[in-house]
Amino acid sequence: MLNMLWTGEYSAEWEENFSKVVNVKRAGFNITNNHADHMNEDQVIEALQGCEIYFCGYDAVTKKVLDNCPDLKLILSVRDGPEENIDLQACKEAGVPVLNSAGRCTVSVAELTFNLIMNMARPVIDVTTRIRNEKWTADNRASLRSQMEKGSFELCRKTLGIIGLGRNGQYLAKLGQAFNMKVVAYDPFLPEDVATKMNVELMSLNDVCRVSDYISVLARVTAENKGLVGKEQFDLMKPECGFVNTGRAALVDTTALKEALVNGKIRKAAIDVHDKEPLGTEDSIYDIPAEKLIITNHMAGFVNERAWHQYDIGFDNMQKFLKGEMLQNNCTRGVEGTEAYKNRGAKLFGSAK
Repeated sequence: MLNMLWTGEYSAEWEENFSKVVNVKRAGFNITNNHADHMNEDQVIEALQGCEIYFCGYDAVTKKVLDNCPDLKLILSVRDGPEENIDLQACKEAGVPVLNSAGRCTVSVAELTFNLIMNMARPVIDVTTRIRNEKWTADNRASLRSQMEKGSFELCRKTLGIIGLGRNGQYLAKLGQAFNMKVVAYDPFLPEDVATKMNVELMSLNDVCRVSDYISVLARVTAENKGLVGKEQFDLMKPECGFVNTGRAALVDTTALKEALVNGKIRKAAIDVHDKEPLGTEDSIYDIPAEKLIITNHMAGFVNERAWHQYDIGFDNMQKFLKGEMLQNNCTRGVEGTEAYKNRGAKLFGSAK
């Protein structure tokens, strides 16, 4: 039986499932559930000895790791974006395919994004906090009602702008349309006919910023789109606009966002991803009033179902690979045509036939 190192989130159900196919070796975050225990290169190298498969969580997989783990032939990643901790080019050159659990957070990210939009549309958090602190009395009854009325807006017939219409963005579009919102999007890689079938109008980035009542950033980060939303885009937004970033901090100029909130260029924002994580105690973001900014702790994907999704997808990836059926969710495109793959990863491909 093959040996698999497992460092992603632990699941007793999936340990049982994996154990029917491979010998499971647990290490790092899988055991402690503490992000501080992500393993360094040397720890990964030591743990991977004798393992043909690595179901990787968040540990760094580098050229050094690949060079020093000759038994390794297949990497499964829990992440939608494995490039954040795995050197995909080094893996391709070494002949080790990386198959990821694409789509594990589609529902959770879209739902949290829409939840934040709803909270920007109705000041539920602010009013609830006041009631907890002041109680609901005859003295503040009128004030509480006024706060809710002045700060509340229907989502029906408003325009939702989505920057990045991938899996998460497409699911968010459905949620917005369920609330009778018009959905527009910026995605230079999406064919127009695909957007048309979803009843989504594709626009330029600046036009999306100009016409939208709520804007959600859900694009993937590339070298070309860092700082995609900056001062120019915030200047174009409606003063009543609500802005949400549950994608990646690098897509937005944080200084420009803070200035837009402080200067009243936009009404409100909700930010789940940050330039520095955790934020610490001194970040100037805390100076922005709560009624203007909702801050969350990179939690869009934190749901009970996430582990099940990522291992269901990953297990299917592994099964198809071992049966020689396909390289599903392959993040190392073209690896199967390399000489390195023939001498390494391909030796595992179809081994369960």
